[in-house]
Amino acid sequence: MSQRPPDPIPFPSDRIQGGAPPPQAPQPPAQPSGPVIYSASGQPMRRVRPPSAPPPPAPVPLNAAPPQAAGVGAPGGQEPVGLHGHIAAVIDSTDADFERDVIQRSHEMPVIVDCWAPWCGPCRVLGPILEKLAYERDGQLQLVKVNTDENPQVARALQVEGIPAVFAFAGGQLVNRFVGALPEEQVRAFFDSLIPSEADIKAAEGYRMMQENQIPIARLHFESALDEDPNHEMAGVGLAAILSRLGETERAAELARRWPNHPLSKSVLTSMELAAALDGQDAGAVRAAAASHPTDAMSRYRHGCLLALEGQMMQALDEMLESVRLDKSAGDEAARKTLLGMFAMLGENEPVVAEYRKRLGQLLF
Repeated sequence: MSQRPPDPIPFPSDRIQGGAPPPQAPQPPAQPSGPVIYSASGQPMRRVRPPSAPPPPAPVPLNAAPPQAAGVGAPGGQEPVGLHGHIAAVIDSTDADFERDVIQRSHEMPVIVDCWAPWCGPCRVLGPILEKLAYERDGQLQLVKVNTDENPQVARALQVEGIPAVFAFAGGQLVNRFVGALPEEQVRAFFDSLIPSEADIKAAEGYRMMQENQIPIARLHFESALDEDPNHEMAGVGLAAILSRLGETERAAELARRWPNHPLSKSVLTSMELAAALDGQDAGAVRAAAASHPTDAMSRYRHGCLLALEGQMMQALDEMLESVRLDKSAGDEAARKTLLGMFAMLGENEPVVAEYRKRLGQLLF
């Protein structure tokens, strides 16, 4: 019997969902942890690399000097759009407009927030560098300047203790930051880390085509992204998922094994293991063996593999758990290992996965 592996888990939805805090009281954004950059369509792109250089000079504490009335630049956040609807490279924002100017805008392009004050000497050094680089990358990202004296809610939400403080947002999330007046070379690296590469853009388009079931076109985008960058993880695992679906298992497995910890890779490899476990046996014979030998762990394991290949995932999980209960060491712990792969196929955040993971732990320990 020849079984096609089940399709790997779909990529997350194209547009980021979820509300943002009310503009009157911006909430503290999540601190960066394994940050990911998003494309203009909301696709995860690549990880941010912080500037690799000696630590900057100590920032000026917010209470180092009494605030002065004078401000630098235009009054905050009244006109974030330039001529003919073009998004301005640099704008000022306020407590009231931070949600619109930063959180919402970051779903369209990366947004860099410069927290400064008119009495801060290092701010006057860093500010022109930030603005220069923002204008150089006009249309690729946006610089938003926030006077912390006039906008204390933003300062509290971002937990600003010293200025200048610079924050990068993408996809509605805080993805990177630095404090102090860095040299221009380091600031340039910070900006560059936020802008998707050609491979990033092509990979994101590949996932969009996957979601629209335009598989041949998605494959072309992933192949093109890997031509640009052979080590591009998102393109590699996306192509592995497509090749697995098309039956090109050898190359699919090679790509998946290059990034074995990615959920799509785990899904691809597990789907192949499910098919291989049946070893060409007829579906009827697999069912008959499980029915006639209900206490044989490997018969129940193979039946679980068959059910998974047929898309009956809940019944498959139950059969795998029963195999573990009967003999957890059978087939070199085949059922336990396959269960872990099936969890990745279903998605680690699914409630059913949490339930069956708990039940597996109870059987093992």
